[in-house]
Amino acid sequence: MVCIMVTGRQRRFRAPKIVRQKLRTLAVAGVRKDIIHSGRKEDDYSEQDLEYLVAEKEREIWSGIGWKGFGIAALLLGINIGI
Repeated sequence: MVCIMVTGRQRRFRAPKIVRQKLRTLAVAGVRKDIIHSGRKEDDYSEQDLEYLVAEKEREIWSGIGWKGFGIAALLLGINIGI
């Protein structure tokens, strides 16, 4: 089931729960990898900091999905954009 949320003037697509859960799992794994690469531990961050980092990583993943989808659509139309 696909839902569209209406908030004020803006309409927003809400992905199915299974997609959102998979995205959250990927974001948590990415944040853990970033923490390890920075030489710190998860205990060095507060709960709010970790939640913020995961939310930012989720936005980053959604942004990447959007551009990849755009690249595939362009490729199907015969346009090479270098993706």
